[in-house]
This record gives sequence, structure tokens and C-alpha cells, in this order.
Amino acid sequence: MKKTDLPEILQTTLALAEKWQNRANTLRTKDELKQQQMMRRLLNHPSDKTVVMHLVDQSFRSGNPERAVDQFSYLLQHHGIPRFFPQVEQWLLKIFLHLGKFIPQISHTQILRKIREDTRRTILPEETEILTAHLKKRQAEGVQVNLNHLGEAVLGDAEAQNRLKHYGDSLRNPDIHTISIKISNIVAQLHPLGFENALDLICERLSELYRIAGENPVLHSDGTRRAKFVNLDMESYHDLDLTMDAFMRTLDQVEFKNIQAGIVLQAYLPDSFLRQEELVKWAKKRVKNGGSPVKMRLVKGANLVMEAVEAEVFGWPLTVFDSKIETDANFKRMLEYGLLPENIAVVHFGLASHNLFDLAYTHVLAEERGISEGLVFEMLEGMADHVRRTLQEEKRKDESKEINLLLYTPVTSQDQFISAIAYLVRRLDENTSKDNFLRHSFDIRVGSVAWKFLEKQFIEAWYLKDKISSAPRRQQNRNKEVFSKNLGTLADPIFRNEPDTDWVLPENRKWANNIRKKWQPTEKSKIRKIPLVIGNTEVKTKRKRQLFFDPSQPSNPDAADISAVYAVAMATKTDVLKAVQIAKDDPSKWRQTTLAERHGLLSGAALNMRKKRGDLIGVAAAVCGKTFYETDPEISEAIDFIEYYPHSLSLLEKQTSLKLSPLGVVLVIPPWNFPIAIPTGGVAAALACGNTVLFKPSPLAFPLGFEIANCFWDAGIPREALQLVTCEDGEPIQTLSGHADVDAIIFTGGTQTALNLLEKRPDAELSAETGGKNATIVTAMADRDQTIEHILHSAFSHSGQKCSATSLLVLEREVYEDETFRKQLLDAIQTLKVGSVWNFSNKMGPLIREPLADLQTGLETLEQGTGKFASGASGVAESWALQPSCDAINPKLWHPGVKWGVQRGSFSHQTEFFGPLLSVMRADSLEDAIQIVNDTPYGLTSGLESLDPREQKIWMEKIAAGNLYINRVTTGAIVLRQSFGGMGLSAIGAGIKAGSPNYAVQFCKIEETDAPTQGPLREESPLQFIARNWQNQLSSSVDSTPIISVEIRNELQKTIQAIYSCLFQYEREFSGEQDFFRLRGQDNLFRYLPVGNVTVRLHADDSLFETLIRIAAALIAKCKVEVSLPPDFKNSVSEFLSGTEGKRLCDSVEICTETDETLAERLLITNKTAKIDRLRYAHPDRVPQIIHQAAAKLGKHISRHVPLSEGRIEMLRYLREQSISIDYHRYGNLGEREI
Repeated sequence: MKKTDLPEILQTTLALAEKWQNRANTLRTKDELKQQQMMRRLLNHPSDKTVVMHLVDQSFRSGNPERAVDQFSYLLQHHGIPRFFPQVEQWLLKIFLHLGKFIPQISHTQILRKIREDTRRTILPEETEILTAHLKKRQAEGVQVNLNHLGEAVLGDAEAQNRLKHYGDSLRNPDIHTISIKISNIVAQLHPLGFENALDLICERLSELYRIAGENPVLHSDGTRRAKFVNLDMESYHDLDLTMDAFMRTLDQVEFKNIQAGIVLQAYLPDSFLRQEELVKWAKKRVKNGGSPVKMRLVKGANLVMEAVEAEVFGWPLTVFDSKIETDANFKRMLEYGLLPENIAVVHFGLASHNLFDLAYTHVLAEERGISEGLVFEMLEGMADHVRRTLQEEKRKDESKEINLLLYTPVTSQDQFISAIAYLVRRLDENTSKDNFLRHSFDIRVGSVAWKFLEKQFIEAWYLKDKISSAPRRQQNRNKEVFSKNLGTLADPIFRNEPDTDWVLPENRKWANNIRKKWQPTEKSKIRKIPLVIGNTEVKTKRKRQLFFDPSQPSNPDAADISAVYAVAMATKTDVLKAVQIAKDDPSKWRQTTLAERHGLLSGAALNMRKKRGDLIGVAAAVCGKTFYETDPEISEAIDFIEYYPHSLSLLEKQTSLKLSPLGVVLVIPPWNFPIAIPTGGVAAALACGNTVLFKPSPLAFPLGFEIANCFWDAGIPREALQLVTCEDGEPIQTLSGHADVDAIIFTGGTQTALNLLEKRPDAELSAETGGKNATIVTAMADRDQTIEHILHSAFSHSGQKCSATSLLVLEREVYEDETFRKQLLDAIQTLKVGSVWNFSNKMGPLIREPLADLQTGLETLEQGTGKFASGASGVAESWALQPSCDAINPKLWHPGVKWGVQRGSFSHQTEFFGPLLSVMRADSLEDAIQIVNDTPYGLTSGLESLDPREQKIWMEKIAAGNLYINRVTTGAIVLRQSFGGMGLSAIGAGIKAGSPNYAVQFCKIEETDAPTQGPLREESPLQFIARNWQNQLSSSVDSTPIISVEIRNELQKTIQAIYSCLFQYEREFSGEQDFFRLRGQDNLFRYLPVGNVTVRLHADDSLFETLIRIAAALIAKCKVEVSLPPDFKNSVSEFLSGTEGKRLCDSVEICTETDETLAERLLITNKTAKIDRLRYAHPDRVPQIIHQAAAKLGKHISRHVPLSEGRIEMLRYLREQSISIDYHRYGNLGEREI
């Protein structure tokens, strides 16, 4: 389209933009030209942006000059010296790489000085003398300044109060006229369910600032005195409603009738236009009633990358527009609406942009509509100053009384400069975005390719402005949810995690209120009775009933008692025996169903659970004291388990020639702390395989077990196939778990309980997820603000009762001795709101029961004595950094505690507590910290806070845990994304992780119906050469005499096929890291590690194939392998092993002869180098009872499945699984991943 065909207003706008750009280019200073040339070089070398981001982000983390210089050197060596730097600076950096480490103190000082100096253009020093001089300079130029104080993250209320005081002091400063604040800087730990309570506190603190602003008026050029201006910044979508409501509610107070204040709206949110209309409507009423106008600052939005990361991680729709054009269109729509004369009269308008087309359009539109007051052009300090001077010239020509130009000016003190990093990263992202005007503004000229691109972009957005939707992108409404028929893995071949509830959405908060109304017990509530049903028959005869009371509402002598919530009929030993018999007999023929039939029924169960989400949240709160926040993702995980397990079995059958059939009867014994997800997962896995299931929930959570079972029963799964067995932890459960007709047990709970199960029945096929003493290590290279935020959630969500909760905090010495870190950590923990789960302002609810002995000891006692650090320095006795306290009325309600100076080997170091208690330990180095963590016998979850990739690599190689987390919270594992399960005493059984591709298949019988999977190999292997040599020998003959005897030819041929399958599957499935989701900003890696020392125990009935493939597969898995022979073991197998081919296979294998008794004794060895990590038999019937009993004492797994040719399954016997989740983004920036 020709320009002459455009509407007149666009023609005028484009002409003015050209005029301003030409003038701006002549106004550039030498310094600005130099800066623009450097930025242009940066755009020509995109990888340099990554280097700069890392240098700025990491150079300030450690206060130790030697450590900081080392990190700076590493980054330059790893990424290279940025090519956009001036030549002189590049040479200086080369000199630094050679000499810097020898003078770290001087080098460190110069690095920090240089970074601060280079950023002073955009982030001003807050030191009084420098800041005052700058403010007076801008005032003399006729430019308003809006100060934005950058400071340490507000994680606790003490820091929020400090920030509030700082804002107040600024408003009292006569040189400061306008400040910007964020609600998250004046109130800590905001969360959407606590909306109303948070709103009250925000309004209270906003009121304080507005009062100070009114008490310290500014003399304006027209001679009037007006209150100083407080501008309320908008942050993420998370805070949109809260910020809007706080702004309007506070200003509705009579005392602020004449206060003029401002708020920001972001054009990249479709919802913002609706909020603008709401704001204008409110302001018209305010002005009509005699109040002052307010102001709206319109920005395009700078948190796009973080919004994108959140959307992917949570599986929610992106809150912002999909394209820059749509954002620009909304910007123009909001601009036009804001500049309607009747609107700007009540809501003054601040246009925040450096885009000359938008600036020109605003100017033209304002002139066309006769607007002379209420419009302010706003820019960022230090960005496109030549454009700002051009606008000033234009205003002077108009002889305006007051130059309506305002600079948004971030400031920070020297000792708080680290807090400016997030702002710098966002600015760097925004200014280099391919569609951003500033990216192209470096030396842009009218008529150039870049100019034409930006002009076209502006015109397209203008034509689109009246067509875009203002409907919110997130429409989730749990009150009116409609589920698609094609939902889940039955219809969709791609597994997707179930999205959690987005509590930010107002309709979902109303839904939460409805749940509370329905489920919060009162003195008028009726007891819900749960009958005992065995098979398909309800037991009518009288049974003992267990009562369940609300943990949030204990008996109170000053109030009416709350009755029991539930009464559950309990099974006797006779009932249990009958249930086992029914499960064994399978009268409903469940074990004869096909996988496809079961998948269909389980899909229905998943749908039922979606529909019952609200009720499950209510029951969990009423029975277990779980907050809505904690239960909701657990329900999503439960749905994922139901959807994924039959899907995983289907994939396995399609990818192999295996035939899967039920084991028989599976007993599921879940815990109380995850009373929905874990029991659902165990039941779903067992049912998906076609087993009949005995479901025995925790005695503390029977009612939730009943609700879960109903989801399955109502989907059509027979009651005889899934029986709910509610019995106490006495004779009935011992009868159940020790019954010979129970073919497998899925257990989650305490380590000692699992060992007790094995003691009673050593030969049980037990899959147990057990305890953990989980730790987070924090090094000097951590982002310490982020670390505290992560620890807060990891240690105290669900009152510290999660099996994955961080119980140990191991701080590298520099962090341990950092008083600011300690103060912030304790402030954050003390700010946690603790109380009834029915009060939505609380983030921590009660314990499910009063503390047991270990937790009680941990909460009430300190260990005396001293310890030693790795360096040899003496430790001191532990102390309370924050002493825990029990509520005066509710003995289940505990405020969190922090022990400082916990020593190695102490009670708090080694004991799992399941409560709100954090033990802090000091380490001399990362290696020392790893040793401290590995010194516990557990290995469930572990966290690392460090931005240094070298430290991350060392930690991942050396830490012994099943779930690893880097720079993120350590709780909240998600199906397939972060499959869950531990090592050491945290996993008893095969150690296959819940939610992994291999979990369900362990509850199947497996038959091979065809040749195993094979394929081309990428790498050479000694086993491949051995197999090829055997094949050649099988194919060769001399005088028709086979080289290999006829008796073993078939066995050897089968072994060859199996070796090729194992090698192929090892390369394809087991040797690398897999990420099944590839989420923006977060890696979720799944990998296999060798189990360690594998002992292959031979038996007289073992075939040659069964022997050779066990040895070969263990070697392929890179285990240390030994072969254990019984005395007098002589047959064709021993003959082969002692021959040339056997010796070639066993070249690195130790072969020993020993009795079962000797082997049993060796199973009890715990020395890491001498111990047996995995004992491999070829058949369950060949394992002597003495071996079962010995293994049971330490919870060691005896792999006794019949060896298979299919490498996809056989290799699992020699590997353990590990999940690693890494938040690699920095404030949304993806670093090298962006390139």
C-alpha cells in the first residue's frame, strides 16, 4: 500500500516520525555514537549477549575475590571474550586472563567497578551526593524523574517494612518528586488464595505512603503545591487483579480524595484493555464525587519471557498475546481509548515508549483531539537519550507551560547492586528482541531496511487494533468445567501432564470458597459414615469405627466442639482373609481383560478424578490438614498416574515383542503425607497390568482412600478387582502384608516399616519408596535471594511433612557466615503464615497428628558438644536460629524452627523428621557439602543452589540421590517429567521410579513371543566382538564338525541375539539423558546409572543362556560384576565359563565359589567397595530362604526374574533411575539456548 493511500492520521504520523528521527540522529553525542556502535556490534554477535548476561549475573555472587575472579575467568574462557567490546577492552580482558588470578583482590575490585560504571547510564547510584546531583540536573532540564528503588528481594515482612520505610524516606526527600513501587515490595509472600487478607495489608501500607506523599507536597511551575506522586508498577499477570484492586480501594478512602496517584497497565496482556475500561469507569465516579484524577502509565510489558516460562512449566495458556503485532495493536487501542477527552480528564495518561512511530502517533492524536493536559511521555533513563532530547525540542517549540516528559529511573546503592541484575537482564532481553524498536534504533536512518520494517510493523498494528480480542487467555474455571471426550492418553498418543488450578483467576478463587463452605466442619456438621465392603458385599455386622477429626480445629473448652468428620468401619482379620481370597479368585475376571479394555476404564477413572477435584481438596483439608495449594497439584499427579501407566504399557508392547500379563494379587500400602497421588498411582499401576488390587490406605487418611476408590469403581472397575481394606496397623495388616497369596506389595512410607515388611516375609516382591534426609546445598555462587525463596517452599510446604522436603540446609562457609543471608532466611521463615487451612491467608497448616518421638525431640532439644569440619576446624554446639513453637490451643499446629550449627553425625543430621524443622550445617567446600549429604543412609531428593556449571557438573556426578534439583524447589515431582524415587535406604526393591516409563511393567509377567529388538549400533563394544565371534563359530565347520557343541548351540544363539538387543537398547534407551517434555527454561532429565556391584549367583538349574546374558547385560550396564558359584558346581555352564570363550567374556569379572551361608554373610557387608549392591538370580524358585532373610535385613533387592533376550527389560535389572530437574533460565532469559 502506498503511503498516499493511508488514512491522513497515519500519513501525518509517519511524516512526523521521519522528521523526529532525522533530528534525533543529529543530536547524538560522541559518547552515544560510541555506545550505539557497540550495541550494533552486539547484535551482529548474538552469542555475546549470553556472555554479558552471565558476566553480569555471576560476577557479584561471591564476596570472595579469588572465587569471583575465578568465575569471571571461567566465563571468558568458556564463552570467549565478547567481540562487541571495544578493542582496548578486549586486550585488557586478555591480559586479565593471564594475570588476574595472581592479584584477585585488585582484579575483583576493577571488575565490579567496570560493570557498575558501564551500567550507570541505565541504573543510577543511590548514594546521596550522586543521586541529588542527577535529580537537580534533570530538574534544570525540565524533565520529571520517576525513581524506582532496586533492592534485595522482599522475602519476609521485616524486609517489606524496611522497603516501606525507604519509600517513605524518599517521599520526604525534597529533591524526589515521583517514585514507583510494587506491591510485592511492601508486602511479602503474596499468594492468590490469600487475596482478601493480602489486599487489606497492601491497602494499609499504600495508605501510609500516600499519607507521606500528601504531607510533603511539591511546588509546581504553575505555583500550586501538590502531593508527591506514587506510581504503582505492574509486575506479572499473577499480581494484576491484586494491584488493580489495591490501587482503587486505597484511593477510595476519603483522606485520599485529592491525592493523584498512578498505576501501570501492560499492553501485552489482552486483559489490560478491560482493566483500563474498569479504571476509567471508577475514576469518572471518583472525579464526579469531587476527587482528583488518577494516572495510568501504558507500557508494552517487560516480563514476557517469564510469563512464557510459567505457562510452559504449569501447562497453562500463555497470558500474553502470541505476537508482537498483537501487542502493538493493543497498545494503540489502549492509547486511543486513553486519549479520549472524557477519559484523559479523569485518568491522565503516561505513554511509556521509545518507539518514534508510537510517540508521533500519540502527539498527532492528542493534537487532533485538542488534548493539552494530562498527557506525559515516559522513557527509561539512559535509553535513546537523543530521542528524548528531540521530544524536548518539540515541546519547547509548542511553548508548553510544562515539559510533559518523565524518565523512569532505576537506582540502587553500591552494596545492593546485585539486586539490579534482574532489571539488567530484562532490559538486555527487551532491547535486543528482534521486533523491538530499540534493537533497530542503534544508528537507524529513515528509509533504511530497518526503518521500513518498523514502519510496516506500525501500520499493520494500527489496522489490527480494532480487531484483536480483549478476552483473557486463561479461561480455566473449575466451577464450570467441561471435559472433552478426547481428553487423555486413550484418545491422544502423546502424554501431557494435567494442569494444576490457576488460583490467580477470580472464578477459581470463588470455587475455593465453595469448597470451603461445603467441607469445613462446624458444630452442625454430620458425621459421614464409610461402610466396610469386602468384595461386592457391604459388611452389615457391627465393626469398630475409627473417627476422623479436623486437624485445624481441635477441641476448645471456650467453644463448641466440632464433631468428627468421618467414621470408618474397620476390617477384622477375618475380613482381611476374605478379601485376599476374593482377590485371588478374581470372580469379576479382571485378570482376563485386555490392556485396551483396562485403558478405557482407567480413562474413566481419570475423568472422575477431574470431576471430584474440589471434593478431594475438601476431604484432604478436613481429614489431613492439607492446604488447598498442596492438595491441588497432588490431584493433578494422581490423574497423570492413571493416564500414564496404561499408556506406558501400550508403548512397551508396541516397541517390543513382549506379551504382558498380570502377576496376580497386588497389595497397595500408601502413606498419609501424599494421601491422593501416591495411593492412586499404586492402584492405577497394578490395575493397568490386570492385577486384582487390595488397597489399604494409611490409617490417618482412610476417608481419602474411600474417595479415590470411588473414582475407580464409578468408572466401571469391579469392586472385586479393587478392594478397599481399612484396617489398623496390628494383626489385620500383618495378616494382609504377610499373606502368601499376595504376589507383590507397593509400599510408600518409612524405611523401618518397609524393613519390617521384609522381615515378616523376606521373599516378598516389594516395591517400596521410603524415607529420606533430604538436603539442599548452597554454594557461594548461588543466587541467594532465589535460594531463600526455594528453601521456604522446599522445607515448609505441607508443614515439612513431604518425604521430599528439604530437612538439611548445607551452606558453603561464605554463605554460612553471610549475616545478610541468615537475616533474610529467618525473616522469610518467620513471615510464613501458620494456622487453619480454612483460613486462606495461611500457607502452612497443622501437622496431621501431634509430633512423634523423633520429631518431638528435634523440635524441643539441642545437641551439645562439638564437631569437626573437613578443614579440621572445630564446630560449636547447635543453637536455635529460630525456635519452633506450638500453638497454645492446637497441639498439631507448629510454627517452624531453624537449628544453626548442626554437626556431622548428629541426631538432626541423620534423622528424618517429617515436620517444620530445618537443620543448617556448614561446609568448607562443595565437595565437603556433598560428603555431608552422602553421609546419611538415604538418597531420596537433593538440591543444589549454584549458578556455576562446573559446580553443577561435580554435584550431579557425586551426589547419591534419586531426584536431583538445581536452582529450584526440591518438592513437587511430576509424572514422567520428574519421575520419583530414591537410592540407598530411600528405595527398597528394584528401585524403579514412580511415574517413569518402567514403573508399571514390574507388576506384569513378561513373555517373549518373538526375537528381541535390535538395530544399528553407534559405538563399538567388546561384547559386540564377543557375540560376533560366537556367531562366526556357530556358522563355521571343519569336516562338518561344529566348533561349538550341539548341546549349547541354541543357547549360544539366543545369547548372541540377547547381547545385540542389550547393546542396542543400552545405546537407544539407557546410556543417555532423556527429556520427555523440553520445557522452556527448565530441563527435566531422566537417566540411568549402573547399580554398582552386581553378583550373579549361579544355580544348578541355570541354563547357559540364563548365565551368559546376566553377565553380559551387567557388563553392558558398566557394573562391577562377579559370578558366585555354589560349591561343587560342575556342568556344561561351568565348563563353558572355564573355557576360552567364557574367560573372554569374564575377563573383568571376578569368579568365586561360596556357600549360601557365606553369600548371606557377604550381603550384610556395608563397605562401599566390598558390598553387594544387586544380587541377580535366574529364577525366583532358585533363591534360598537364607539369602532372602539376609537381604531383607538391609533392604537389599534380589533380582530374580527369569532373564530375557529383550534388552529393553533385561537391562533394567542392572541399572537405577535418576531424575534431574534444572531451572536453567535467569529471570526468563534462556542464555545460550536463545541462540
